[in-house]
Amino acid sequence: MRLWKRRDRYLPALHDRYGDIFTLRAEPAGVLVVVRDPDHIRQIFRGESDVFEAGRAQAMMVPMVGHKSVLALDGSEHEIQRKYMIRALHTEQIQAVVALVEELTERAVADWPVGRVFPLLPRIETLSLDIMITALFGDVGEAGSRELARAVRAIMEVRFFHLAMLLHPPMSRYWPWRRVIRELDYADTLIYRLITERRANPAAARRSDILSQLLAANPDDTSVRDGLVTLLTAGHQTSAIALTWTFERLLRHPDALARVRDGLDDPRDPYRTAVVKEALRVRPPLYTVARRLAEPVELAGYRLPAGVFVAPSIGGLHSDTEVWGPDAAAFRPERWLAPDVPQFAWIPFGGGDRRCLGAGFAQSEMETVLRVVLREVDLHPDRPSDEPAEMNNLLVVPKHGGRVRIPRRLA
Repeated sequence: MRLWKRRDRYLPALHDRYGDIFTLRAEPAGVLVVVRDPDHIRQIFRGESDVFEAGRAQAMMVPMVGHKSVLALDGSEHEIQRKYMIRALHTEQIQAVVALVEELTERAVADWPVGRVFPLLPRIETLSLDIMITALFGDVGEAGSRELARAVRAIMEVRFFHLAMLLHPPMSRYWPWRRVIRELDYADTLIYRLITERRANPAAARRSDILSQLLAANPDDTSVRDGLVTLLTAGHQTSAIALTWTFERLLRHPDALARVRDGLDDPRDPYRTAVVKEALRVRPPLYTVARRLAEPVELAGYRLPAGVFVAPSIGGLHSDTEVWGPDAAAFRPERWLAPDVPQFAWIPFGGGDRRCLGAGFAQSEMETVLRVVLREVDLHPDRPSDEPAEMNNLLVVPKHGGRVRIPRRLA
């Protein structure tokens, strides 16, 4: 229960007690070997994908993302699907999204309340969802956007408990799993309808949205569906949480905030990039990733048997004083401007051939939203003390939703 409900506190405490590597026995995963040393993590990330199986480690995501999702596959099948996704998420595609993010952020911030405290996370989640839907599907009309938003919100309400039980097909006949199946089927109906319409449209090849790019690269509708749902589930909520933590950290560090404000006129201000990277270091939304060993492996001087899960400890590595120095817990963006910053020890998006496909998209989105929000409103935290964290599903979120207030608008 501690692992699933408070891993952001539990795992660092175990690292303090046992060091860089220790074993947990946690249902339903089984034996879990947690690893913090960057050299050992590099061995895991660079290991053969048919030995260090990420798809098998994420089997519980299959009822949501599908059997052809890059999250669910290993070996050559994963490599094929990942290539399709990479073609759709090329650098030009990410750069084209920046103007879209600016426009949607300006529109969203115009509705934020002035003069009262409110939680930032729900507002950022709505904005992030608008960005994802527009980037993924393009212009589908106001009614289409509303339908897709409702479907995605329903998917986001699916909990770890639901996914675990959905691995047992007979459970789908009973509440609450019956409702979960209904919501997933509704989302699939919308997505497959858009896939069919877009495939039949000869002008689709000229569109820049990710759906059209995926269709041009991949002839299999099921693979396209699973790719879209993967991007929605893996990108929407984590980006919103990471952005909320970025504001939570920045607003409680006046000197850093002032320096970011000084660079708002520069779309590529390196200090703003440093702020985003530092927030992802000290407040990573995802605290661990996992690989299942398909065969015995030598790791950290131990012979680990097949069937064991190895889990690179993102939060543990990011807070390791041996790597980041005695001020590892401090929010200090300046460390990213130094030439010797230990970037090999920064893994908020995972690593190796399983590194998050949308990492570049997410960082661009975060930097753009940060710039536009601070340009539009005078944002303050609701109190000077740090906001505590809590687990929501498998993600670490601000306990009070990142509460802020806006005394006045700036634009």
